[in-house]
Amino acid sequence: MLLCYLDDSGKDAQNPITTLAGFIAKDDEWRRFETEVEPTFTKYGVKVLHTKDLHHTTGEFTNWKVLQKQFFVSGICRALSQRVPLGVSMSALKGIYKTRATESNRKRTVSPYTFCLSVIIDWILRDIRVGRSVHAEGVTFILERGHQNNAEAEDYFHSVRRLFPELEGVLRSIEFVSKESCRAIQAADLLAFYSRRHGVAMERAPLSERAMISPESIMNIITGNLPIRAFVATDFGPESGSRFLAGDLGLER
Repeated sequence: MLLCYLDDSGKDAQNPITTLAGFIAKDDEWRRFETEVEPTFTKYGVKVLHTKDLHHTTGEFTNWKVLQKQFFVSGICRALSQRVPLGVSMSALKGIYKTRATESNRKRTVSPYTFCLSVIIDWILRDIRVGRSVHAEGVTFILERGHQNNAEAEDYFHSVRRLFPELEGVLRSIEFVSKESCRAIQAADLLAFYSRRHGVAMERAPLSERAMISPESIMNIITGNLPIRAFVATDFGPESGSRFLAGDLGLER
């Protein structure tokens, strides 16, 4: 079975974008990753990777230099690159999403968080690198515990299984774990945090300047080691050309 670990970034009100991101691999490869990455955490004396603390040089990362951060992340990404075939990052512009959801006149629309999950599920089912294995062996989604929309995301996941019975054996389950439970969910946090920051930078820049915006150094380290499928949705519904509409449980296409 494959396991897809996902974490979010940008749920606070001041962030214009919400992001759900992480990595997918076979369960035995994740077990090997957990063993192989642990020496990196031991070497740098890190108990739990909270990427916000890493970026702001707080908590366990107080007084760290930039190069120390980069070497630490490089060690994590080298271990990931040996075991993980794909990273995914889906983001949504929250203000426009809310506007389009209101305009749709639906009785209920899912949150941007669950919308991002719906896109990632679709990607993984269709992806040329992992899709065949997913359909043959099944996939479980593992998200960080504590998000206010986790119950909605779980309802959405099971609604897909009910609507498409042929996927019941493919979409195995959805689970929620603490940040402290494993390095895999901490790695998902790393990708979510920095891909959201890059998405925000791109969205704020004029169209004519976006091609000149380079990702932050740590994002470059991540993408230099791993294939990442990423997208920022800035409009929604059929009028925007989006395949997804903010409909009931996010299922209308």
